[in-house]
Amino acid sequence: MYTIAKYIIYSFLRKLMDASLSFSYRNIIVTGYDKVKNRKPSLFVSNHQNTFMDGLVLIKVAKDIQPNILVRADIFKSKWAAIALDVIRLIPIYRKKDNMGSVTQNNEIFKKCIHLFEKGESLLIFPEGNHAIKRYLRPMQKGPARIAFQAEEENNFQLGLNVIPYGVHYESHPERWHDLHLHFGDAFQVQEYKNEFDENPSKAQKQFTDRISKEISTEMLDIKWHSEYEFMEQVRTLLKPYALKWIHNRKSIVHAENELINKITSNLQEDEEKTRLLKGKLQSYFEEVKKSKLSKDYTARKQCVVSFILKAMGVLIGSPFWLAAKVINFIPEYIIEKKVIAGVKDITWHISLRSGISLFIYPLYYFLIFIILGISFDWVIAGIVVFTFPLISVVMYETQYHFKKLKNAFILFKNPKIVNQEKELVTEFKTLAVK
Repeated sequence: MYTIAKYIIYSFLRKLMDASLSFSYRNIIVTGYDKVKNRKPSLFVSNHQNTFMDGLVLIKVAKDIQPNILVRADIFKSKWAAIALDVIRLIPIYRKKDNMGSVTQNNEIFKKCIHLFEKGESLLIFPEGNHAIKRYLRPMQKGPARIAFQAEEENNFQLGLNVIPYGVHYESHPERWHDLHLHFGDAFQVQEYKNEFDENPSKAQKQFTDRISKEISTEMLDIKWHSEYEFMEQVRTLLKPYALKWIHNRKSIVHAENELINKITSNLQEDEEKTRLLKGKLQSYFEEVKKSKLSKDYTARKQCVVSFILKAMGVLIGSPFWLAAKVINFIPEYIIEKKVIAGVKDITWHISLRSGISLFIYPLYYFLIFIILGISFDWVIAGIVVFTFPLISVVMYETQYHFKKLKNAFILFKNPKIVNQEKELVTEFKTLAVK
């Protein structure tokens, strides 16, 4: 009975979550999933930058499976939290630094994971072991290799466990209505390492771990020059509009950016003087950008008058819907932004909390408005009115998005110095990118 109830609740929550994420991201761009979606049992491995959201986006994208997700055990502190998290298929993993239980309890967790594989199910693990917002892959932990090889060993290497590496990339980690990218690499089977494991288990696990690290790195934006991370992140921001033009035959903007940045890194690491000069110019450029109050997603190009007028007309048309949505959604937005988000300093939690709370608060809020309108006026009219609320909200987000573009265009029109600086910098970086 519990299993049936769990399935019903999970399916219902998944529908709500799917809707919530649709209002969290402007576009969710996925490549490579079709070639891995029928692989079962499967161990998904990914980079980890954005707390719960990293797991939720796989649940949204992988509609034909119900992935179990290993998460840190300290969120299971209360009995009711443990029950609720079990319903949504989260499994605790114990870490020394959490002061929660004992790492020896992981032996039981590993057995549970192996049992799931034996039933043909899927599991998601974040091999980095924790989350961090910077756009690079951190060292891999041993957990995925231990679970994978233990599962195959207990099944005489006949389990057929598939390993599916993928990368996640956020245009903006904390904010709504930016693009989200999921890129899946080629799956491989743990059975491929049977001979190595028979000869030397530790060596086989290291080879396995090195492989998933390499595969994940290929599918994400992995800035490898860590000592110059801030500089290279600025380079990425500057060159994003050119990545697909300069790096041909790449399946996504993320793959193009990744190759472009690491190519420039390779060339600059050999020339300290060139790096110093470019850092100075780039710093001066971004100081001007900040002073001008351009938003992060600007494109520093000379503005076309016709394009500017069209942007302005679009924003003008969307403005009444923006105002209507702001009025309609004032109460839930106030609760989310002022009572919850404002008190959370770690910005990597912001989008997870926005989406998670929206999952419940908006359906309840809209249902309450439906009841009030139905009692006060007419149930059919109430249904039609409330049905338009999500559509109006989408128009609001789009209007805000294009208003930022319009504002950026206006700033650049008034300040052509930024465009000229950008042209000079792009020309210099292009020589490094096409070497």
